[in-house]
Amino acid sequence: MRLVLAAVLLLVSLLVSLLVFGPTLVVAGPALAQHHHERSAYAGLETRDIKALSAQQLADLQAGRGMGLAIAAELNGYPGPLHVFGLADSLGLSPDQRHRVHSLYEAMKSEAIAAGAELRRTRARSRVCCRQHNAR
Repeated sequence: MRLVLAAVLLLVSLLVSLLVFGPTLVVAGPALAQHHHERSAYAGLETRDIKALSAQQLADLQAGRGMGLAIAAELNGYPGPLHVFGLADSLGLSPDQRHRVHSLYEAMKSEAIAAGAELRRTRARSRVCCRQHNAR
């Protein structure tokens, strides 16, 4: 009987606390979340041109150096053309092979520059659309 009474009192106490402090938590919740965000490891990144990319990553895109996504291929034994070109002597590449690898690299670089520019244009359009939507 005492155990049941203690459980009922605990339940009533929790309900009263929820009724008293619940509205405070609902109002303070977003503020607490915002406060936590300000101290997060990502604080300040919201000011970037493209939030998910660092200034170095954007510079690499503009220069055609890509985004480092080739690491998976390289770690699995498929080096990119720039690495092959850099190892041309130790690989014993012929002049024709060197020329072909260099041509592959130049084509890849050209495509990477175009893709990087398109990413920035798309991001800029997206930002404008979001601002217009939020202004409504």
